[in-house]
Amino acid sequence: MLLPECLRVSDAAVVARFLQIRTLIHDHPLARVERHIIDRYAVEPTRRITPTLVGHVRAGFVRPGEGELWPVVFMTTVDISLGLCVELSAERVADLGTTINGPQRIRHRGWDTWWGWERPLGQVRAGFFDLDAASQEDAIVAWFGEGLEWLAGAGLLRRKA
Repeated sequence: MLLPECLRVSDAAVVARFLQIRTLIHDHPLARVERHIIDRYAVEPTRRITPTLVGHVRAGFVRPGEGELWPVVFMTTVDISLGLCVELSAERVADLGTTINGPQRIRHRGWDTWWGWERPLGQVRAGFFDLDAASQEDAIVAWFGEGLEWLAGAGLLRRKA
């Protein structure tokens, strides 16, 4: 009888699939989100935070006078979720008051001092997993775009002229 702590041949396949998913996310939707942010908003790219096993990042952005902004893909053994993480000062959070669709505390370890939005991949759009790859990518980019536009509308992210 195998003990739960034993490694199995299938473990290598699981790791390979995990790395394949991270590579696809890094090279496609996160690259598009990065271009979207650079093209539309007054930000400076940063690579201060590096990817971890559970929080995959490509690039972050410094919002002049406001703090940083990071598109993140959180991956656990059972779920993949998107996160738009924003540094907000206590004063900015107080100024926002109670907002229904506004940023909330991020619940993932290592990001729990950040604010923003999180959404499991399957809830990004109805029928997400039935979409073709290009439509899934479009849905991911659109989800990040909604949070970015909320920030811009609230004065927390400046649009380029």
